[in-house]
Amino acid sequence: MTNICTRSTSVKTLVTVSALLLLMLSLACTRTDPAPTPTVPQVTAAEVVDLSRTAMRDLDSFSFEMTHASGFTALSGSLKLTRASGLVATNGLDLEAEANIGRAFVRVEAVVIGEQTWMTNPLTGVWSEIAPEDSPFSFLDPVKLVADILGDTRQAAYAADSPSNGEFTIVGTIPSRSLAALVGSVEPDAVPEVELTLDAESHLLKKIVISGIVQPTDDEDTVRVITLSEFDIPNSLEPPI
Repeated sequence: MTNICTRSTSVKTLVTVSALLLLMLSLACTRTDPAPTPTVPQVTAAEVVDLSRTAMRDLDSFSFEMTHASGFTALSGSLKLTRASGLVATNGLDLEAEANIGRAFVRVEAVVIGEQTWMTNPLTGVWSEIAPEDSPFSFLDPVKLVADILGDTRQAAYAADSPSNGEFTIVGTIPSRSLAALVGSVEPDAVPEVELTLDAESHLLKKIVISGIVQPTDDEDTVRVITLSEFDIPNSLEPPI
C-alpha cells in the first residue's frame, strides 16, 4: 500500500513539473522583445551644426540644386526662378536655371571663372561673355550660402525622428539676411524656418529646407528646397566659348 501511494505522489509531482515547464515554454514563445531604444546623439544640435560648418568649409567642390515646393524666387528683369542647379568647382561656378517671364518659360546657363562671367541668351541659347553685374545671378554664392546658413541657424534642435538612416535632421530659424547669397534681395525683418539634413558620420550638409518669407514677394507658405551632393569630386571649369 505504501509503494502504491509513493508511486502516485511521484506521478503527480512529475505531471505538475511537466505542466510548469510547458507553461514556461509557452510564455517564452509568446513574449515579444521590447522596442529598441532610439540612439540618443552624444552632442547637441548646435554642436552638430558647427561640425557641419567645418566639414563643408574644407570641401573643394560640390553639386547643388534648388527647387521650390511652393512659390518662386524673384530675380531682376521680372524673372521668376523655379529651379537652379549647378557645380561649385575649384575655380568657379557652373549654373543652369529655369525661370518664367510672364507666361514664357526660359532656361539659362551661366559659367563664372574668376572675374569672368559667361551666360546664354534666354531666347537664343547663344553664349556670350557679360559683365558680372549684368548677370541676374550675380548675388548667387553657394559656398557663402552654406557657411551663412550653418553659422547663423538659431534655436537649433533635433527633429523628433532624428537620427534616422545615418542622418541627423535639425530644425531652427534663420535671419533672412543670411540667405542673401541665395536670393539676392531679402525681407530684412523676416525669420524663416530652416531644416537641415546632415550625414551623421561625415557631418556634410545634404539638404536644406527653408520655409516662410525670405524675399518681399514671398508668401507665408513659400518653401525652398536645396540638395547638396557629389562632395569633393575633382572638377575644373573651362570657358564655354
